Amino acid sequence: MISLSNVIKRQIVIEGHQRTILHQEERVVERDAEPSISYEALMAKGQNELDEQLQLIRQQEEARRQAFEQEREMALQEAKEQGYQAGYERGQQDGLDAYARKLEETNQFAMRLEQMQTDRLLAMEDELCALSLQVTHHFLEKLHDTDEEALYQSIHQLIIQFRDREKIIVYTSAEDFERVVLLDERLHTILGGAATISLRIDPELAPRDFRIDSENGAITGGLTSSYEALINQVTEVLQDV
Repeated sequence: MISLSNVIKRQIVIEGHQRTILHQEERVVERDAEPSISYEALMAKGQNELDEQLQLIRQQEEARRQAFEQEREMALQEAKEQGYQAGYERGQQDGLDAYARKLEETNQFAMRLEQMQTDRLLAMEDELCALSLQVTHHFLEKLHDTDEEALYQSIHQLIIQFRDREKIIVYTSAEDFERVVLLDERLHTILGGAATISLRIDPELAPRDFRIDSENGAITGGLTSSYEALINQVTEVLQDV
């Protein structure tokens, strides 16, 4: 079974790229604290959703397999009956020949069904992979939007790549800005010393994505951009198989 935690670990890997944008004035908006949902509860819910989808797929494939076996048995029985009937009417050898021909037809039919089954299983692997990524991404979105620690860790993974900088600017989407402001004090402890961190809004950033600017460059990362990069990589791999 595909493990939800394994896919989550892959998505946390941040891939950066550089680009330039306009700075906007910093603004701080206070908001009411949202109720916290436990990480364990969200993880369990996400895993249950994935397990239910996997169970449904297995049940569908088992039903198709049983139908295939039943049809194959019926074809074999029909071949025997027709072959033996021909034997009584035209002689034993003619009957055996008819039975052999019918058996060959049955085997060819079975081979076609088996190939169809194989093709279906290969298609299921692609569907299952995409389903797993979708469920994982949905879970991480909920976690990011409700758990302050998950939000902090997303930004932390980007900031630590600028340990030697004295001044950086953290850009967020308008949707995430208020929550990031509440983490301002914790974010300043990442670099330590006299380093300063400023917060800005970038209207071009997708929700759950962040950009870190410094005097020596910039990097963009986060949940949305990482998920899109992972989907592209998986698609390329599946196309090459």
